[in-house]
Amino acid sequence: MKPRLALLASTSALALAGCAAEATPVPVEALAQSGRSAFVCLAIDRPDPDKPGVMRSLPITDCSYGTVESSTDYEVDAKNGGRATLPHLYGLVTQTTHGEVALVDLTTESSLIVDRDTGTPAPSFLPVGAQPVDIVATPGGTASFVAVAEPGRAGIYALPSAKVLPRDGCPVPSLSSWPACSLPSAPGEMVLLADPPDTNGNVRSSCDAGPPPYDVEPTKPGDPGAFVDDVCATSNGSLAMEGGGRQKLLVTLPDLGGFVVIDAQKLLEHEDYKDGGFKACEVERWVPLQVSLPPAVPPDEPPPEEASPDEVSCSQPAVAASPEQAFDKARPAGLALSGDRLFIADLDAPVIHVVDLPTPCEPRELPSLLPASTLDPGRVVTTRRLAVSQASPPEFNRYLYAVDAGDGSVMVFDVSDDVSDDASGRSPLSRENPDWNPFQPPDRIRLPAPVRDLAIVQREVPRSLPATGVVPRGIRCSPLPELRTCDSSVTSCDLETLYRTSTDRDSGAGPLKLRGTFAYMALTNGQVAIVDIDDLDAACRGPERQSVRAGCDADASPSSPLLETSGEASCNVVLPHAVRSETYIVASDGSGQLEPGVQGLPILYDRSGAVVPLSGESPKMRATFPSEGAAPDLALAVGVQREAIASSDSAESELDEQGLVLRSGGPQHALTMNLEDPRVHIANETWNVTYEGVLTSITRASVAFDENLHLRGTDARFCRRGVQSLTSVKAQLKAAGVPEDEDGTRAGQLADFAQITSELPDEDATYWKSVDSAVCSFDTCNAKYGSVITSRPALRIVEAYEDHLELEPRNEVEFAACCFAGSVQLGIRAGGQWVVRSNGAGFLHHVIADPAGGYCRNSCDTRLSRFNGRVVHTPRDGRVTDGDVGAFINPMFRFAVTGGVPEQDMQFRFTTQGAFTPLALDLADISDTPELQPQSIQLVPATGQLAVTDGSVQGLFLLSSRDVAVARRYR
Repeated sequence: MKPRLALLASTSALALAGCAAEATPVPVEALAQSGRSAFVCLAIDRPDPDKPGVMRSLPITDCSYGTVESSTDYEVDAKNGGRATLPHLYGLVTQTTHGEVALVDLTTESSLIVDRDTGTPAPSFLPVGAQPVDIVATPGGTASFVAVAEPGRAGIYALPSAKVLPRDGCPVPSLSSWPACSLPSAPGEMVLLADPPDTNGNVRSSCDAGPPPYDVEPTKPGDPGAFVDDVCATSNGSLAMEGGGRQKLLVTLPDLGGFVVIDAQKLLEHEDYKDGGFKACEVERWVPLQVSLPPAVPPDEPPPEEASPDEVSCSQPAVAASPEQAFDKARPAGLALSGDRLFIADLDAPVIHVVDLPTPCEPRELPSLLPASTLDPGRVVTTRRLAVSQASPPEFNRYLYAVDAGDGSVMVFDVSDDVSDDASGRSPLSRENPDWNPFQPPDRIRLPAPVRDLAIVQREVPRSLPATGVVPRGIRCSPLPELRTCDSSVTSCDLETLYRTSTDRDSGAGPLKLRGTFAYMALTNGQVAIVDIDDLDAACRGPERQSVRAGCDADASPSSPLLETSGEASCNVVLPHAVRSETYIVASDGSGQLEPGVQGLPILYDRSGAVVPLSGESPKMRATFPSEGAAPDLALAVGVQREAIASSDSAESELDEQGLVLRSGGPQHALTMNLEDPRVHIANETWNVTYEGVLTSITRASVAFDENLHLRGTDARFCRRGVQSLTSVKAQLKAAGVPEDEDGTRAGQLADFAQITSELPDEDATYWKSVDSAVCSFDTCNAKYGSVITSRPALRIVEAYEDHLELEPRNEVEFAACCFAGSVQLGIRAGGQWVVRSNGAGFLHHVIADPAGGYCRNSCDTRLSRFNGRVVHTPRDGRVTDGDVGAFINPMFRFAVTGGVPEQDMQFRFTTQGAFTPLALDLADISDTPELQPQSIQLVPATGQLAVTDGSVQGLFLLSSRDVAVARRYR
């Protein structure tokens, strides 16, 4: 290992009391290319104060948050036989480049990384062979096991805890110091399991030892004083002393497509394996994993006769068939264990293996889970890492999170006991109401960067009863106003009220108070994102009066009492299997604007940029009202205040005030934000709503008139640009019930039109000598196309395809084709509609090319129904309800534009604010380099913290269990 650059501290390395020399300081960059980690709890007892201390391994839960200054301080109680009262928590971290395991003392305040050989200038760790891929520790801390994938020497090394600590006068460990066995193939992930004892407490010596009664009697804990003279720990320890059964290693072998079961105790003690023996591991069970897929589902057959384009108001997207690829064998990857159920990811096949493990000796493979992609059903979806939640009351649901190996997103499976075994029950969960947030895939969690690893943890911050001091756990917060609140003056109260958000929001239910079950996801960009699974405080996070507009199940009665909630804007501030918010979703004078809203009310401008005052003759932007039920009290967050939206007309002005904001200076333009899912507000943007605005400008694609007078370009992508033709509008109006004698006229008003924006050839260009003078000339062309672009002829789009447009009127199209030679530049505008676009999202639409006919139509996919960028002007002034022809909705907000006589390029402008901020820890913020490569994240049971290893030079991070922060860093 090469020397590093700087020193961590001038304190000594870990040494056993009474038998270790002071060690040189360990460099700060001692850890490099860290991989996986495991944790053990160890104490040093002093039964004889005149002799060296004796190491005692303990259950991991016996270690705690306690810290000491010195690495040799175990707070020995001389009155209790020299027993240590403060065991140390040690982390063992694989170093993938150097084939070592680093030992980190997590209990000393000096954050020591243990140097095993103080006689060398560079830090020395525990050698284990090249390419360590995983490490696990026994529950009682007796030993750790490292799987290595070194070419030609794949195997498992056992690290007895008694030998990992430095001892004065004892040899520095080498590769041959450890018991080791070889594997027939490179290992992958592994897990420790216990083969349970029989009713008499006996265990079986191997999986083939026969049925109960078993052949090995239970081992009693030994006397630490018996080992006082074993200074250099010649014994590897006994796993039997940990109790709980005979411990087995379940090790995946990716190249062979299965897993093996190996006896952990035998590896520790057998003569064939001691001193780096490296004989073949004795495999007690070999389980080749099966790949069983349901029959491929063919795509929907097209109708026997192609429908007329005049009849097609929307098109069903093309659906690829599910993969029919054959898979010879599995390639196991990540593991997740919950009770007696083991889940195994697969890097090659689109399955997640499910293995029933009543004991490690009787594994039985169950029907696999079926990773898939709703948006790309033809893709073979494989998985890398897994995490599973524990069942929790009242429903006792259990969820498996799986990282998609292809794109790094996360799928969620319901693996509760009562879930159906058919294909639908084994597929990823889909979000309810996917149209609320169409930016997210419906069947997975997509984060700003791919997920490298994940862990699911349960958090609890219990409150004590003021009158009794009792600390109940697992209590769900309730906002019901009829409950009796708990304070010091009452002896009987409703415990659910203990966790409500305080009036000033500095305590109780809130974004940084984690109570329940959560997924922590380590991203490749160095962030750790937090996802809600089951927040015990979810019911207390939301509006005081519920409404459907806020994503609640129903509108509350105006006469009902207010709920005792956090007063946030949405019922889905907390949403299962969705990223958690970093802030309260409220408008607050103290904390700034956090509720989705606008920085200022919309303002209308004319084409020249002058403000158009709101009057009876001007167009007005109005908030729309629900079409069913009692209208809730609508409001819009403007700056740091919530402005009420008029739900009735006061008749105090010439205007119908419904849907407008009323201020002292008079009514103002308004809109309402969509609050069903605040995560849809991904950015603060400036929005323009322009009458007959430009949908798209085609300046780079090669577009020219063909022999049929169609504007054609192979890379024009007219459907993907959202072009809407006369035929499409007519079909939509017909489907909406517009009378047949009206739909043609109305469609002509609303269809898109193209304006050629190219410059004419110069007057003296030879081109003019080749044109038919009866059709055009420079003078006639210049009369129409030499003027301001916006006044050039509008060529109505009769039908649009991905690569060409059919235009009318015929004489104007023929004239334009004559005036312009070769490629032309285009501006495509919406007819009779307001175009909504932003500086970030651009023009939203859900137009696709019809799979059968190729023409451009809106998609029938309801998930995309809010991808809209057109507002039909409503000539009549007054109230507009959702679903009306002029009611506009996109993912972020909704409104209508009514009254007045709009002119082309009139424009409303406003800027949104209150974008959703996901709760995440950025590890780069506390590092001196942005080059982070998180490799793994796992729970440290002793402290409830989460350990994140970095594959570059940042070592090991410990994330706090008490708040959302980094507790310590070791490198």
